[in-house]
Amino acid sequence: MQAIFKYNLDKQEKESINSFCDSCEYCSIEQMIGWTDFFYKARICYFYLLDDSGIKSFCQINESFKSAQIYYGPVCDDRELVVLSLNEIISYYRKKGYFYLGVQMYRKTGYDTDYIEYCINKKNNIKYKFNNQNTKSSIEIDLGRSVEEIWNDFREGHKKSIKKAHKMGVTISRAENDSDLEAFISIINKMCKARNISDDGFPIKNLKELYNFLVQRNKGVILLAKDSEGVIVGVDMLVYQGSSVVMYKGATDPDRRDLPISHLLIYEAIVKAKNEKFRYFDFWGYNHFADEHDQVFYINQFKKGFGGYFSFFPKKMNISLIPQGYYVCMFLTFLKRLIYKLR
Repeated sequence: MQAIFKYNLDKQEKESINSFCDSCEYCSIEQMIGWTDFFYKARICYFYLLDDSGIKSFCQINESFKSAQIYYGPVCDDRELVVLSLNEIISYYRKKGYFYLGVQMYRKTGYDTDYIEYCINKKNNIKYKFNNQNTKSSIEIDLGRSVEEIWNDFREGHKKSIKKAHKMGVTISRAENDSDLEAFISIINKMCKARNISDDGFPIKNLKELYNFLVQRNKGVILLAKDSEGVIVGVDMLVYQGSSVVMYKGATDPDRRDLPISHLLIYEAIVKAKNEKFRYFDFWGYNHFADEHDQVFYINQFKKGFGGYFSFFPKKMNISLIPQGYYVCMFLTFLKRLIYKLR
């Protein structure tokens, strides 16, 4: 088995990696080649394991000064090869003189993740933090059940809202042209302004290119909610991650509170995911650390109203590659932010 680290991939490598990622159940969109380019520019090191039969594991590693981060990787369904991959990556960055490596795996907690963590912890100094940045969870719906069974788990208020949206003539369709994408942008900007919130780094300026990426790679779709007159009043971007459909980004027109838009959008997204034979519908994020004064708390409650169950990812592994390397990097990050504020 050969471990390869590269900063540039040729066309054949990209095709092989994309094909491998498409074959895996555990493949986050953050690990798809080209996805991060829409959100930020970072120095990315590409890692993959290779044997005579082809690629066995893949990972994008974001590098900064003396530290590296793996966001929802490595991509690999075999726990033994995940352990091998992480050991190779840790050894590589230790030899390069890095202080720290952060690893957030894209797997659900259970035997396999416990086994991986056990193997990595035996040889490395790992710091776990219990907060929303280091402890990720979500709400998930099992699409193996019938639509009726899924519907029965909805909160009564959600059911009434969906029925009301239907009666008021709200319809759901897919985005098809630039005009639809412009409406997507307009509604997100309008919602952020009305609620005085940020767009969380969502690449609105590059939305057309991002949408084309999803369509060309068959990794997602944008759903639109239209009122009885055909005006777009809500949007929802769905991303396909292995066996899951993820509710990645959504917004509704704040001037149309007379319509229960989000309820119908999500219901139709769930039905669509089931019809397309996905195994899970993932609401992509549930912040257990939010209190009642935080807007996120009410977003949590809204998501939970669709039933489902909690799913948890393994805690982020903060790996010190030198003694106290995690704390050294945290201190350097603090200084960097402080200097930026003082400028």
